[in-house]
Amino acid sequence: MKTPYSYNTIADFLLSQPLTVDVEVDDEAAGCFPLKCIEFDATVLYVGIHDFARLTLDLSPTEILIYLNMFLVWMRDSLAVERFCVVERFLDSAIVLLFSKKFGSEEPFFDALRAARWMGEHDELRFLPEMGIASGRVAAGFAGTPKEFTGSVFGRPVLLAAACAKMRPQDEAMASCITFPEVEWRGHSFDELFPPLEFDHPEHGRVRQPTTWKIGEARSVDFPSLGRIELRDVGNFVHWPPKITAKEKAREWFAMIKAKGYYKNIS
Repeated sequence: MKTPYSYNTIADFLLSQPLTVDVEVDDEAAGCFPLKCIEFDATVLYVGIHDFARLTLDLSPTEILIYLNMFLVWMRDSLAVERFCVVERFLDSAIVLLFSKKFGSEEPFFDALRAARWMGEHDELRFLPEMGIASGRVAAGFAGTPKEFTGSVFGRPVLLAAACAKMRPQDEAMASCITFPEVEWRGHSFDELFPPLEFDHPEHGRVRQPTTWKIGEARSVDFPSLGRIELRDVGNFVHWPPKITAKEKAREWFAMIKAKGYYKNIS
């Protein structure tokens, strides 16, 4: 059952809340346009498809569409129980998730980290998503053309989360990585956010399995236009031994679609 604070899209949220700004702007050069938005504090989780440009070159257009849909369906399981808003897709290669007390989250950073952790621990098809987190003031609003307006989110946290996702360390030992500004950590306990896995063993009773995640030391990175920022990385060091990767599976599905006659060359 959907909670009172759960929204499927940013448009759902915008249409159900009082707006910070609701006005029509008539600019003498650009023309007339509506300005409708809500400003609030949020944590942004940016999840990008790893090496999307290379995938696009290696796969056919229909195969990359299959791959993208597999990625989105795979993410759905991690997001089903989270109170967040799926905001938008950038160039068909990334998803931005928004966590906020506006959506019922008591600890937005914790909830964003937990969703990212699930993805890192359930990457059976080796999507190897690029994950970055940042918090701050954002504006959710409508943008578009006279033909169509869509809900989106804007602000420094969106840019910073996307940049963090691209700044993961070049460490081949890491199966997955979550990167965020050092200020986000704010003295959190690693054991609190990444607790050991506990389960009942038939012979040894209650067993505690050490976490597969490790937190790195703070590191200083130069960001274009943002200056020098201290980052933290949390890496998962257990690799999935996949029977088949998402890339190979996309090719298999496309081959099956063609073999069954569902692909028609109409050019």
